[in-house]
Amino acid sequence: MEKTFRKFRVFMVIAVAMITMAGLTSCEEEDNDVQEEEVNNTIVDIASSDADFTLLVEALQKADLASTLEGSGPFTVFAPTNDAFQNLLSELDASSLDDLTAEQLEPILLYHVVSGSVMSGDLANGYVKTLSPGPASTYADFLVNLDNGVTINGSSSVVQADVQADNGIIHVVDEVLVPPTVVDIAINNPSFSSLVDAVLKAELAETLSGDGPFTVFAPSDEAFNELFTALEIAGVEDLTKEDLAPILQYHVVSGNVLSSDLASGNVTTIGGKDIAVEVGSSVTINGDANVVATDVQGTNGVVHVIDKVLLPENAPKNIVETAMSDEQFSTLVDALSKAELVSTLEGDGPFTVFAPTNAAFQDLLNELGANSLDDVSVDQLTSILLYHVKDAQVMSGDLSNGYTTMLSTGVDPYNTSLLVNTDDGVTLNGSTTVTSADIEATNGVIHVIDEVLLPPNVVDVAINNANFSILVDAVVKADLASTLSGDGPFTVFAPTNDAFEALFTDLGVSGIEDLTKDDLTPILQYHVVSGNVRSGDLSTGAVTTLNGDINVDVGEDNVTINTDATVTAVDIQGTNGVVHAIDKVLVPSE
Repeated sequence: MEKTFRKFRVFMVIAVAMITMAGLTSCEEEDNDVQEEEVNNTIVDIASSDADFTLLVEALQKADLASTLEGSGPFTVFAPTNDAFQNLLSELDASSLDDLTAEQLEPILLYHVVSGSVMSGDLANGYVKTLSPGPASTYADFLVNLDNGVTINGSSSVVQADVQADNGIIHVVDEVLVPPTVVDIAINNPSFSSLVDAVLKAELAETLSGDGPFTVFAPSDEAFNELFTALEIAGVEDLTKEDLAPILQYHVVSGNVLSSDLASGNVTTIGGKDIAVEVGSSVTINGDANVVATDVQGTNGVVHVIDKVLLPENAPKNIVETAMSDEQFSTLVDALSKAELVSTLEGDGPFTVFAPTNAAFQDLLNELGANSLDDVSVDQLTSILLYHVKDAQVMSGDLSNGYTTMLSTGVDPYNTSLLVNTDDGVTLNGSTTVTSADIEATNGVIHVIDEVLLPPNVVDVAINNANFSILVDAVVKADLASTLSGDGPFTVFAPTNDAFEALFTDLGVSGIEDLTKDDLTPILQYHVVSGNVRSGDLSTGAVTTLNGDINVDVGEDNVTINTDATVTAVDIQGTNGVVHAIDKVLVPSE
C-alpha cells in the first residue's frame, strides 16, 4: 500500500513538475554568467569521478543542469547513488533515464540542491529551502531530521556527509528525493500521522495531490489528540469518511498563500465555510487555533502548521446564520424568510442589524392585534425589517448621538432615519434599548434590542425625539397629528423645545396650555411644505407652506428662514416626508 501510494505521489509530482517556472530561467541565467569563472574540482567533477554517481551525472546532463553545478555556487547537493536512482526507476516502471524527459528530471534534481555551503554540522531539525520550483515563484522545501543520523523527508538517509568541492558540499543520500505535494509534506512528517490517516480515510489524497494550488492549515498530531479526547474517541478509526471530509476541507484554502500574504479577515475554504484569520504578533484562526509554523512549500501549494483542529461548526457565521443559531431570534428569522430578505443579509455587506428578540416581536404583534406573522403583509414586514438594517458595520463604540440612515425606504428614493442616543447606554428612537451589543458576524454586526422599531412618519420623528416634545403637544392640541401622519409627502421645519420656550416668553404665556387650537393651527401649518424637500433641494426664495409663504435664504454656512430662524439639523427622513429642525418658531404675519 505504501509503495503504491509513493508511486502515485511520484507520478503526480512529475506531472506537476512539467510546468517549468519562469523564475528558474533567471536563476539559470545567473548561473551561466558565473560559470565563466573557472572553478576546479566542482561538484560535477567529484560526481563524475565516482562510479556510484553515474546515473546522477547522466541525469544532470540530460536536464542540462551540469553547467549550473559547475558554476561558482556555492551549492549543497544531496546526491543520490546509482542504487537510489534504480529504485526510483523501478517505482516509475521505467527501464532507464531515457524514459524520463528533461522537463521531468529538472525539478527532481533541483530538489536535491540547496543554495550555499551547508555542512552536516550546520543542519538542524526543520525544513530547508531547495532550488526546485513551486507555484508562483516559490521553491519547495524538504524536511531534515537529526534524531538518528540525518534523514530527509522521513525516509532518505545521508550515508556520507561533507564531501567538499571547490563550489560547495556533497552529502550522499540513499533515496531520490521527489518534490512533494501538500499531501506528501504531511506523509513525510511523522508529526502529521493523524492528518495523513484522516486524508486517506476521507479519500481526499488524490484531490489534494492535484494541480491546486492549495494552502493547507495542517493540524499536528497533538491537535488531533486534543480533538479525539474532546470527542471521547480513540482516533481516526472511530470517525467516518462523512465525518472527516468536511473537517479536512475546512483546513484548505485555494491559492498559494504564504505567511507574508496573510491578513486579518475571513477566508473561504474549499468546503465553502469561512475561517477567521487574525494577524497580530502571532496568527490565529477562528480565535483559538495558533499558526505555529509557516511556509512549508510544496509543488502544488503551501502548508502552515496549526495547534488545533478547526471544526466547520465553529466557522464564523454571517448575520442570518448567527440569528439562526440563537433561539431568541427565531421570530426574526421567520420574518426575514417571509419577507425574502435572507439572501440579502447573507450577502457581503457589511451590515449593522438591530435585532429584536422574540419577546419584542410578540409585543409588536399584540399592538397590531395580530396572532402571528401570518397576519402581517410582506410589504409591511419588509419595511419594518429593513428599518433595523444599516448598510455599514457600526460597532457600539462607534455609535453617537444623532440620526443615522437605515435601509427602509421613506419617500422614494430616500431611506428613513433612526435616532440614536448614547447618554445612558444605547437607545433608539427614544424608547428602544440595545440590550446586548457587538455580536460580530462575517458580514457585519448584530446589536440586540428589546423593541421592534417601526419606520417613522414625520409625526413619529417628532414623538421619538425629546427635543420636539412641545411641538408634539402642539400638533396634538391643534388636531393635526392625523393629517401629518397621512400620505404626504410633507417637509416640516420643526421648532425645538427651546424655540417654543422663546415663543412663550414673547407671548407672555406659560406654555401650550395657554394657547388654543385656533392659535396653534395656523402657526403649525406655517411650518409645513408640500413635498419631500431635502436640504440639497433648498434654494433661496419664497416657499409656499400650508399657510402662506416663508422666505428661505441658503447661505454658505447655514440656511435661515424669515431672516432669523436657523436650520440646525437637516434631512431627518420619515416614511411620508422629511424634517428639518429650526431654532425659532415661525409666526405667520397677520
